[in-house]
Amino acid sequence: MPCPVGFNASDPASFPKPPIVELPHTLPLPYAKREEESVLNFVHIPKTGGSSLEQCLLTWCARNELRCFHTYHHARPPGTWLGKSTNVRNGLDKLRALTQGERDEIRVVLGHQESGIDSLFARPVQHVAMLRHPEERWVSEVAFVSRNTAVGVVPPECLPRDEMATYLCHGSDFRKGEIVPPDALRTDAYYAQRRAPTVGELYECLRRYVLLTTVESDGHFRAVGRLLERHFPYATAKFVCSEHRNRSPHAQKARLRANQSRAHDDALARMNAIDLALWRHVDQHGPPSLPSS
Repeated sequence: MPCPVGFNASDPASFPKPPIVELPHTLPLPYAKREEESVLNFVHIPKTGGSSLEQCLLTWCARNELRCFHTYHHARPPGTWLGKSTNVRNGLDKLRALTQGERDEIRVVLGHQESGIDSLFARPVQHVAMLRHPEERWVSEVAFVSRNTAVGVVPPECLPRDEMATYLCHGSDFRKGEIVPPDALRTDAYYAQRRAPTVGELYECLRRYVLLTTVESDGHFRAVGRLLERHFPYATAKFVCSEHRNRSPHAQKARLRANQSRAHDDALARMNAIDLALWRHVDQHGPPSLPSS
């Protein structure tokens, strides 16, 4: 059956190839060294506390009179998002419409976005992202989609496929939840081109990241605050953000879990081995020490 989000776990083509190799837990991830004049790009992986972080970043930017750019809340000609009409594009269209001089004034970018942001700035772009346990993240996403779109109930055989790793490398390009312009048709063949990265490909993507942390870690927003203090030492207003957990309604999530079987759990683990290994590594080892150069 077609899946409105995720991929059908009963279809062998949904499983990643080549076979997954777990990240070595003792090997440091290849984080980028922070560059003084770089643009910081806060990549919003869905259901990882990104909305809370974005509100805190926008407040911090305003208090420090710093030019920041939110990719999400920019109108465009109407399209659809999972069957629901929308005037919002979760991408970089508005950023592309700016002149190079206007883009050069931007120091922080935040929000959902497709790939291609690095080519829009003369400055280097360095990335930041929050991770979440893959199963918890997916249950929250399915609950959100069920509440807020025309999809309705997402069948339990529809599962993600290393979505966090794919988002880190390709942004929202691969997602069935991306906003589709009018009269555009996006089939499974379209999304199948946006495969989850192999471990080697993921390592190359992580070379663009200066910070990864998990929402389960105590102090995950404090790590963001430390990064901002190092990157913008002239900022007078401190970054403050409450670390309340991103919760969907408990009853709805309980119903979703009640539909899960052992086969479901096994398929979820197989289809998200890279995400689970990456999340486990970051959660256990914490964020990097943030070298100055």
